[in-house]
Amino acid sequence: MFFPRMVLFAPLALVGTLVAATAEDITTDAELIQVQYDVESDGAERIRIAGQLRTLTQQVAAASCALSSGIATDEAHEVLAKATAEFDRYIAALRDGDPELNILHPETRRLTLVDIEHVDTEWSSIHGAIDAILADSTDVESAHIIDDHNLKLLELTTILAADISGQYAHPFEISAADAMMIEIAGRQRMLTQKMAKDACEIWADYHAEEARADLIETVTIFETSLKALRFGMPEAGLQEAPTDKIREDLDQLLARWETIKANEQILIDGGELSLDQKTEIFHDLEVELAELDHLLDEYKEYAERTHKR
Repeated sequence: MFFPRMVLFAPLALVGTLVAATAEDITTDAELIQVQYDVESDGAERIRIAGQLRTLTQQVAAASCALSSGIATDEAHEVLAKATAEFDRYIAALRDGDPELNILHPETRRLTLVDIEHVDTEWSSIHGAIDAILADSTDVESAHIIDDHNLKLLELTTILAADISGQYAHPFEISAADAMMIEIAGRQRMLTQKMAKDACEIWADYHAEEARADLIETVTIFETSLKALRFGMPEAGLQEAPTDKIREDLDQLLARWETIKANEQILIDGGELSLDQKTEIFHDLEVELAELDHLLDEYKEYAERTHKR
């Protein structure tokens, strides 16, 4: 169970005392209240950024694999450079604060700081390999180093995201059903990149059998979740898409998914893909990721709007 951070409010009995306080005391109290408000108000951004770190672990692995195997090299280079810069900035922001990202203060909770340190240590272990492959796309050995660490990094960022959600979430802001939809939509983002990475491992013949088994499972989870978001899954307490815009977004995601799935199925069945098909997988999953970003925003707006009514 997640518990929100505690906010201390002055009891009503102190109103008379506050009125009689000196101007200096009132200013001090106002500053303390503002600081407390600021700490609370960046919680949603902390949760969002921690969730994005999960996706970035798989995006970095997928892009480095595509780059080193000669697939969509210009796009893969751009994706890898951008994802690396975002990971660098986000992990520092969660630790030290970043007002431009609306992370207003450094983290102070010991458990969260330990989580951040674990993620940062694992991330540092592959950063040199990322830099190397950005400088030389034929550096397959560096791509393998990144690949070998990606699941550990995913595990550590998942733990961090869960702890930050528990620390900063406010369970009365949205309903449990809306929270479930947001969590599923957020997980779908990460799964797009996990599928891209698994597919590349198969055609690059690196951990291919493990990647094929993983891809089968990930394809099933992604498709089941996408259809559940669109059409509902009453047995899991999940309603169908609640607005016309969300339905539209999901229909587009499902249409593109059919093409992605057909190419992924060839790999699952042990077949060979053409260069164009490999490029299509990498590119379409990047587009799917961007569309899921929009979908996640739509779900959050819907949840916040309906809760305030």
